[in-house]
Amino acid sequence: MELRKTADSDTRVNHIRNFPLPVKQGLYKELIYKVFEQSAEQQQLALLNRTVREKLGEDYELKTYCGEEVLDISEATFDALAICYKTVFNESWGESWTEASAKQEIKDSLRWDPERIPLLSLLYKGQDIIGFCWVLLLDKQALSVDRDMPWELSDAEKANGMAISGYWMEEVVKKDKIMFIKELGALKEHRQKVSPFLSIPLFERAVKLGYDVAFLWTNVYSKAFKWGLGVGFSPVHFFITNNLLLMYGSVKGSLDTLKAVVDASFSKQSQYFMIKNINKYLLKGEARN
Repeated sequence: MELRKTADSDTRVNHIRNFPLPVKQGLYKELIYKVFEQSAEQQQLALLNRTVREKLGEDYELKTYCGEEVLDISEATFDALAICYKTVFNESWGESWTEASAKQEIKDSLRWDPERIPLLSLLYKGQDIIGFCWVLLLDKQALSVDRDMPWELSDAEKANGMAISGYWMEEVVKKDKIMFIKELGALKEHRQKVSPFLSIPLFERAVKLGYDVAFLWTNVYSKAFKWGLGVGFSPVHFFITNNLLLMYGSVKGSLDTLKAVVDASFSKQSQYFMIKNINKYLLKGEARN
């Protein structure tokens, strides 16, 4: 579905031109199309990185991996990501990850599977990874009790969550494709401003590939809960156990909200709609009216 990283476009075109004629006749147009498709995606990331540098500083940079590109992630990158992952979740969730266990969890989550396509974004400050986000793109038939429901739940609760998800997809929104927001995190000192940048390139890719519906599960006392409300997600099922819940929402709608926040330089005005969404659900302030 997605191609690995290759050389620059001029090199790729020359390589295509050197194919034997029978190969050219069958593949030339398709390969040229993929060259320009990749170039457009690279340009989009370059433009986003220009905004990252303008808003955050010259030493910040986003990198993304889509589909089979996760197979090209180096061990050094996994090591750096594991350090960030461990720090984020040990500090924010009181968990007890080691660098080794975090690295194994990340690799398990991002392993290549054509039925569960991974998209990953990493935000660097200098040589250090300070934030990460990854999602999985899948058809509703690929949803798994063991892999997509909170591990803390009983088998009965997991089955109930799956039933709710299936009903939501089939009867409410009538969609077949779904984006699972698996992880979103950033070091505490950077969290407020970097989260939109981490999400935007993945949501853009999901929209381009025809994914309308997104879901996540989280804890009602976590910042992820309010983030989900802010970008327009709705809780559709409370598990009660460990205060967990499932949230569903629009990929395109959330993307538009995140872009608005970035474009307005994270001002209070830019976050008005996010705050209003949160307060409306929680019955706070003027949103109660």
